[in-house]
Amino acid sequence: MANTAPPVAILVRPQLGENIGAAARAMMNCGLHDLRLVAPRDGWPNPAALPMAAGGASIIENATVYDTVGDAAHDIGFLAALSARRRDLPVRYADPRQTSFEILDHGGRSGLMFGPEASGLDNDDVALADCLVTAPLNPDYPSLNLAQAVLLMAWEWRVTALAAAYDDGQTAQGATSKTKSVLLHESAHEPRRDAPASIQERDRFHQRLEAELDAGGFFISPEMAPAVKRNLRALFARAAPSSQEISTLHGVIQALTKTRNRNKSG
Repeated sequence: MANTAPPVAILVRPQLGENIGAAARAMMNCGLHDLRLVAPRDGWPNPAALPMAAGGASIIENATVYDTVGDAAHDIGFLAALSARRRDLPVRYADPRQTSFEILDHGGRSGLMFGPEASGLDNDDVALADCLVTAPLNPDYPSLNLAQAVLLMAWEWRVTALAAAYDDGQTAQGATSKTKSVLLHESAHEPRRDAPASIQERDRFHQRLEAELDAGGFFISPEMAPAVKRNLRALFARAAPSSQEISTLHGVIQALTKTRNRNKSG
């Protein structure tokens, strides 16, 4: 049976309260209710958000605020980053419909991450996600405002979730043959036995790994270090490690750095 729990919406560094309110209204239209804000520019609560939320006022009133994406995604095992532009990053790309199926197939809580209105997500934000989602819009003008982007993804999830509920997890009517092929391919694999690591668990592992690599002199070029760090994050994101595997990786770091740390303390 597909997991039809609605995804969490994470707005990263949103700028205008009106846009946050309009995004909450779009969420309510499609049955999403968990709104998380990362470092909103004008602080929170923002009085401009509530009038724009209309029937989604409860979402605004219950929205939670975090300092970082990792903190906002502390309980999320699958995170999709939304952007109108492709990046020079080794990330996996997906379209909105394919992502909706992945959310349903995922066993734990999922999240949709949207960037600030003026610039969108930066590469460090995208590197935290499992995939980068771009919609096949008019290539001459693919940019959506924040609420439109939220509505697009929330609607795709709702259509797919309703189809799964009625058809017992079968492919939604009207899905592309490409998407059907992806689903059939993925369903042939054994289901995960271990719970996938949350984005926060992965982020903390990466912070430790990067700190130890830095202490060991791995990042020779300061100019290249940010790109190398993002590539490492993308590599582990593609592997989709479980919580147990992240714990094992922490043990690997501990073993590899034990002698160096002992020499420092001595």
